[in-house]
Order: sequence, then structure tokens, then C-alpha cells
Amino acid sequence: MSFLIERGRFEALGDTDLDSAAATAIERGKKRLRTAASALEGDDIDGAYAAAYDAYRMAAEALLLRQGLLATGGEGSHVTVEDAISAQFADRIAGYAKATFERFRKTRHTAQYFDPSAAPLDRADAEWALGISHAAVDGAAYVLRSESLDRFDL
Repeated sequence: MSFLIERGRFEALGDTDLDSAAATAIERGKKRLRTAASALEGDDIDGAYAAAYDAYRMAAEALLLRQGLLATGGEGSHVTVEDAISAQFADRIAGYAKATFERFRKTRHTAQYFDPSAAPLDRADAEWALGISHAAVDGAAYVLRSESLDRFDL
């Protein structure tokens, strides 16, 4: 984390109510999971995958918000979240293992931005994404309820 903070990859949230911000991010993630399930039900495989990734990332961001951190926008911001969350929480939330996060993020790019050279996603890919997302959202919510996450000083 220190490496990412020192390189300006995060900004501080200041006087924000961190518990409320984290809870809001979790609720947004839960809502996006419902969107992903609906997309899958409608056979929108790419949409389901992308929405499942959004829910997964929102839950990750909830953990960072509780620590008073927000990834700076722009190129590499999703990788910044990936690195920070994998390093801190993969031991407690299996879905946030670095390899899983990286696979999810890279495949989401294929789902979100058409690439004719990429293999198309299938229903099993979207179902995997939904399963990982559900576990990550539930895991992040559990950590937020059961652990005291300290604010990082920037």
C-alpha cells in the first residue's frame, strides 16, 4: 500500500463518513449484481460479465473507502485497486486473489470493448463472473461488519 500511496495512486477522502461511504458502495455492488443476473437471464453474456465485474470492483472500492482512500482516476486505476485489494484482503476474501482479480479485469475489458480477435465469452464465463462477484460482495460486506479498518494517512 505504501508504494501505491507514495506514487499518488490514491487520494484521501478527507472528512467523509467512511462507514457510510463503504456501505453505499456495497449497496451499489449488490444492485449491480442484480443487473448482471438480469442481463444473463436475457442472454446478454457480455453485459452480464461486465456488470458482474462492476459489482466486484465496487465491493473492492468499499474496502478502500472505509480506509479513507479513493483510487485516482485515469490509466491504471483498476490495476491500482486490484493491487491494493489483493495485497490486503486476498487472505480473507478468496475472490480477491491477484490471479483471479487480474483474470476478471482483463476479461471484462474484452466484454466491455469489442475485440474481433478475442475469443467470445460464453454463459459459463458469465456464470463464473457472477459467482466470484457474489462471493466478493458478501466477503467485503463481512469484513466491513467484522473488522476495524483504519484510515490510511496520506
